[in-house]
Amino acid sequence: MKNRADPHFSGGVYSPAVSNEPWYRSRRLSIFSIVFLISAIISLAYNYSRPAIYRSGATLLTSAMTAIDRESGDPDIQHVAIQRQFLLGHELVAETLSRLKASATDKSRLQLTISDIQNLLHVEPVADTNLVEIQAEDLDPKFLPVLINTWIDVYLDARTEEVKRLTGDTTRIIEGELKALAGKVNVARSELEIFRKNNDISSIGREENEALARLKGLTDSLNKASEEEVKARANVAAIKSAVSRGKAVVPNEEKAGLLALELRVRDLRDKLTELDKKFTREYINLHPEFKFIPQQIAELETAIKGKQQEGSNVVLADAEVTYAAAQQTVREIRDQLDEHKHQASAFTTKFAKHDALKADLESLENLYRETQDRLVQLGAGHKEKYPQVTVISRAYEPRDPVRPDYGRDALIAIAGSLLLGLFSVWIFEYLTQRKGGQQPPVTVFGIHNYPSAGAELVNYSQSVPSPLAHKTSAVLAAPSDRELSSHQLRILLGAANLQGKQLISLLLSGLSIDEAASLQPHQIDLRAATITVAGKTPRIIPISNSLKLLFERSGGRPAWNPDDPGLRIELSAALVCAAVDSGLPDPQRITAGTIRHSYIAYLVRQGLRLSDLEQITGYLEPSTLSRYSAYSPPQQGRHLDEIELLHPALINGA
Repeated sequence: MKNRADPHFSGGVYSPAVSNEPWYRSRRLSIFSIVFLISAIISLAYNYSRPAIYRSGATLLTSAMTAIDRESGDPDIQHVAIQRQFLLGHELVAETLSRLKASATDKSRLQLTISDIQNLLHVEPVADTNLVEIQAEDLDPKFLPVLINTWIDVYLDARTEEVKRLTGDTTRIIEGELKALAGKVNVARSELEIFRKNNDISSIGREENEALARLKGLTDSLNKASEEEVKARANVAAIKSAVSRGKAVVPNEEKAGLLALELRVRDLRDKLTELDKKFTREYINLHPEFKFIPQQIAELETAIKGKQQEGSNVVLADAEVTYAAAQQTVREIRDQLDEHKHQASAFTTKFAKHDALKADLESLENLYRETQDRLVQLGAGHKEKYPQVTVISRAYEPRDPVRPDYGRDALIAIAGSLLLGLFSVWIFEYLTQRKGGQQPPVTVFGIHNYPSAGAELVNYSQSVPSPLAHKTSAVLAAPSDRELSSHQLRILLGAANLQGKQLISLLLSGLSIDEAASLQPHQIDLRAATITVAGKTPRIIPISNSLKLLFERSGGRPAWNPDDPGLRIELSAALVCAAVDSGLPDPQRITAGTIRHSYIAYLVRQGLRLSDLEQITGYLEPSTLSRYSAYSPPQQGRHLDEIELLHPALINGA
């Protein structure tokens, strides 16, 4: 039985016996040193034999710069792309090469071709800007700024020539347009003048012409006459109403005489009233002076009535005459207006055509003035409409190469040589161990654990069969045939740490090692005491109180990280440690498969139908199911609800 003091035990994993002889150790060191030195020398020599590549660059702005008090316009991506193609054009590169050869002092540069220059140069636009980065890479750092700056100068000269050519062409085009427009303006003016004379249009103002002015005058006269007619009709109606109510209606010139009569009647009545107060009426009628007063009053009242009647007739007659005259005036003006409307309509049509001719002339004149302005701006050297090219920064001689990174690559070479030396030692050890006849390792969770018996078997001759060798081979041939009793499983649980206890309890609950290793916290329901298993065979498995307590100790989750890439090694180490510390015989044969086999055999021995076994343990191969048929009792199989699923080892096993 192995324990932690065993020199062959390391981190819970059995390792093959290692010889401590000095010659063997020195051989490993020699192999490592030789492989490391050879690999390091070759890789470092290759690293530092590579030539240094230098890079130099410049930046161009390919649009008009805005004033300091104005915001920049939106980037013209299409224009930047066009300038990039222009920079890489064959003609520009050819002119650059020609200038370089003309000023070259290095004879090796005279052998350059256009393809060489195009391979050296790179043009990349800066995203979301009008900037263009020009870069070149070469072995000679002094040649790079000369190449880029010459290239920029050729580009600027080409742009200047292009602007001159476009300016000259544009000037000729605009001058031709001006001549054509001048002729059209003169023709339009002549047509407009002739049309005015033929149609008696004396003013450009619509209302100032005779036809429309007369129409306006008649309309105003009609409105005024209509108002007079309304007033006359109202006057007649008012006079008639006053007469019918008994009011005095007289001409103005007779109002003074009528008023005098009324005053005289009033005075006589007042005098008669005073006399009535002093004398009787019989005395008044007999008195020679007073007896004529009532007679005079009656005569005056008769005269007043006559004047009122006569005045009313005169006033009414005058009002009716005035009303009749107003009606006649309205009729005559309306007749004249109806007759003149036809003339005004014809004039309106002519004036509309006059306005159209006038608008055409104004449009031609505006176009002519705009063309003149364009020509003046072109002559004054205003070229804002042409995209400008500004050199933001020119190229300079680089100090450090851009690649390769000798320091980084040297570290990579040394690290690679170190790993190659270690790998060579491992290969050598593996081959020598195979030669020595070391027995195959025992696999636990995919980790090879070498039992101590392997080191002892190396000393035996391969030609002489040993009972121990036969026994060990038979044990290793069928590891899953071993079944642990409930007592042994309790001992194993007692010797395990928290990870080991949870793992053994999950194996004794029906989970496979893969399902246990990938168990997530959300699959555990401590309240319902169940585990939801996903994957190929999804199912819900009840858990024991002891396993529930184990999960509560780790916060309701497994005591391991399911996403840890080294989880299987960690769980393997926990299980091996528990097997060794438990003191059980043959601890190297206590594997996850052994524990799982013990639980399946426990279920089958109770008479569980093999067809229901997958509801607890998940999918099993048909060959595995058929093998477990040997554990079934002879009676008829029992249903799942008739079986005790809790393994006895889990009762008070925490």
